[in-house]
Amino acid sequence: MGEGAKTEVKKSSNSSMHGIVLAIIGILVLIIGVAIVAIKHMPFRGSGLGTVAIVIGVVLLLIGGLRLFYKKP
Repeated sequence: MGEGAKTEVKKSSNSSMHGIVLAIIGILVLIIGVAIVAIKHMPFRGSGLGTVAIVIGVVLLLIGGLRLFYKKP
């Protein structure tokens, strides 16, 4: 009986870990995108790469947050 509870905790912890990792990657991509858009004389400024990085960062943050807060039973 104790082992069943142990595996249940491990599954929710694993899902929580994925959410945290996705959120951290999303924050990093978002910061890089804002830096590309905001800093003058950046190599990729004006190419659209900064905007794409911002959008991908926000999407990863949303997916990570949803995965972190809504646990599967």
